[in-house]
Amino acid sequence: MIIISTRKGITYQDLIRSGLSHSQKHAQNTLKRSLQKGIIFTIEQHKPQQYYATCIKSEIIKHKMMGNAPVRVSGPNLNLSNNFLSGTPICRNTAFNDSLSIQTLEEYVLPLLSSTPLYIHKMQLKLKVLPEYYHEISNPSNTWNKGKRHEEIIGNTIATYQFYSNGIVMISVGSSNKPFKVENEVDRSRLMAFFGQVRDRLILFLMDKRERAVPDIMQWELPQFDLNKDVKVSDWMQVTGIKMQIKHLDHLFRIYIKSMEKDTVCRVEESTSNNKPNNSILDTINKIFNPTERLEKICSDIIKKQDLLLSKVGGSFKNIQNNSTDEVMIAGDVSIGDSTK
Repeated sequence: MIIISTRKGITYQDLIRSGLSHSQKHAQNTLKRSLQKGIIFTIEQHKPQQYYATCIKSEIIKHKMMGNAPVRVSGPNLNLSNNFLSGTPICRNTAFNDSLSIQTLEEYVLPLLSSTPLYIHKMQLKLKVLPEYYHEISNPSNTWNKGKRHEEIIGNTIATYQFYSNGIVMISVGSSNKPFKVENEVDRSRLMAFFGQVRDRLILFLMDKRERAVPDIMQWELPQFDLNKDVKVSDWMQVTGIKMQIKHLDHLFRIYIKSMEKDTVCRVEESTSNNKPNNSILDTINKIFNPTERLEKICSDIIKKQDLLLSKVGGSFKNIQNNSTDEVMIAGDVSIGDSTK
């Protein structure tokens, strides 16, 4: 087994030493075929040539750029857009990088946001169990809040459970590199199925076979989460170090460059805190998938009240008309009688 790190690639000599190849020619042909299939890639010319895993391409290029990128701008009349799109190495000059960052955001990232899928990550779940379970957990408690920590690997994510003496359980889901898409009903089903997995692991850990201690998922809360959109950019954007944070009212927005295995993305992120008490996880998820649902409900209520008001006004108007008609008929009868006399 050969481990490919971000610091040093593999060569044909590594294949021979590990026993994967019996000769230099065989090792070089193996590397060549892997290169053609896109399994590995090269950055610079070396003797012997070094190869790196494509699945961590962004991390490798980031490390190489941070260690080897020139400090000053080299070459006249650099075209920012062409360098960005073609993947030409970018220098670590502050003024140059600031200009590149602004132009990249305005001309490339922002126009693509509307067509980029929406994702959710860094979710924090909240529920409550009987306080007695806290004392039955043998995990050590931390010094600052006496919480007891437990971790579970669920698919590509890590769920961290924190148990407190009052029965509160806080669950943090670290899924920054594998966020959940929130675009359609299929995504909603997958997200709710994942929450079910989180609950099942908690049931197993607490040995709650009859499921009397762990409440139904619909009684859980989602007090904090991040929504993000990722726009794929050149790997060389790593060196610019774009990192912005803007706070507006109760919303916190971030923009930064992130390595996503073989790809590099510009992540536009909103950190959301839901502090309303007794706001179930289902209500929060519904608002994420249908952000206009609340406005639609308000409009629907207004229309219903308007119809009710019009019906009452219409009924009153009809009664007034009927009363007026009766008065006219009575007056007519009286005038006829008088004329007869």
